[in-house]
Amino acid sequence: MKSPVKKRTDESTLPMEMVCPKINDNLKDTENSALRHLPHSKRWSTETWLKGLIEQENLDFKDFISISFHNPNKDVVDQYLDNDHIKNVILDFFYKNSKPDNRIRLWFFIERESMFFRQAKNQHLELVQGGDLHIHILMERVDLDWWLKSKNRNITLKKKTLYRVMTGNFTRLELMRETLINHIKDKVWRCPKSKQGVDIRDSGKIKKRIHYVNKSLSSVEFDKWEHIDFANSDLPICPVNKPKALIHSK
Repeated sequence: MKSPVKKRTDESTLPMEMVCPKINDNLKDTENSALRHLPHSKRWSTETWLKGLIEQENLDFKDFISISFHNPNKDVVDQYLDNDHIKNVILDFFYKNSKPDNRIRLWFFIERESMFFRQAKNQHLELVQGGDLHIHILMERVDLDWWLKSKNRNITLKKKTLYRVMTGNFTRLELMRETLINHIKDKVWRCPKSKQGVDIRDSGKIKKRIHYVNKSLSSVEFDKWEHIDFANSDLPICPVNKPKALIHSK
């Protein structure tokens, strides 16, 4: 749970090795240790790296957000630009006036519709490079008591929800999720108003969730690691050894 009280040191004044420390590559579990000498796919390597970052950075993802769009983007760069706005919309929902140093952190992943059309026995089919894009977000969770008591912003909810809250049949978590969904639908113009537009659920076991959001790496439709929005995700950029402006370049 996150509450805005802790202050962190300005990372721009720290040496690089302190800002982006190396992940300990001593894989602890027996299964991974036995596999270290074998060649691995880029998906396995990426998932191992991300799971290491979660442990190293003390990330505590509790919520998994999926957003589909009306008039969706087909170009990943356009989606990166939209993600910047979506991230600000989400953070503004929790921190209307100012963002604390220890605000919740988010990771953005992009996925293309029909991404696995040319797979296995379908290698003769054309690539689906122009498929519609949707996104997944891993999000830490604020302290719900702090969120309800603090002066952040007005929320929008249905009368039916209000009645369930008054009768004690609606949890604080359900209230946060429904009002966040309404906020996203109101502030992101590409987001449809239907129930299918935004979905928020428990992230579940993080190992399985990380595996899920990296399935793009098993497809030929996505190039390299463009499914990870490095610019808008709260993770170190040093592992790719490129300036942020060049992080998705070839």
